[in-house]
Amino acid sequence: MNKEQKQIKKVIDKAFSQLHILSNITWTPYRDEIFNMNKKDEKRHRYNRPSSDFEASINDCAKMFTVKNIAESLLNVEKYKVKDLINIRKSALYSQSVVENYRDRIVEAWKDQDLKQLANLDYIALIDWKHYTEILERRSA
Repeated sequence: MNKEQKQIKKVIDKAFSQLHILSNITWTPYRDEIFNMNKKDEKRHRYNRPSSDFEASINDCAKMFTVKNIAESLLNVEKYKVKDLINIRKSALYSQSVVENYRDRIVEAWKDQDLKQLANLDYIALIDWKHYTEILERRSA
């Protein structure tokens, strides 16, 4: 993991940690529910691929998607509809529901966060920096 990826991970870890408030609302620890959904999806995505293909851990990626989905839902509460469920990660719709129910608590916990930065977190940047920079170079050409 290079310096840029470590910085991304630091942003993700801080935002994820601040979501601890979602674990003490009801009997359901919502942050952990979303994280576990994303972890399961990431494990399935990496199945039968060598770990050397990825510069970030499964847990790091699951945290990233947890933070990203919640931030996206804060910025666009109507991003997904029930019909989208068959085409998206289930955690994205679950995140949207959590935001609809507990928006004020999340906004308070993330009052010092840049929501657009969190919503724009890039999976490729986290797992393969070289490929990410190649994509950016192609876009600017």
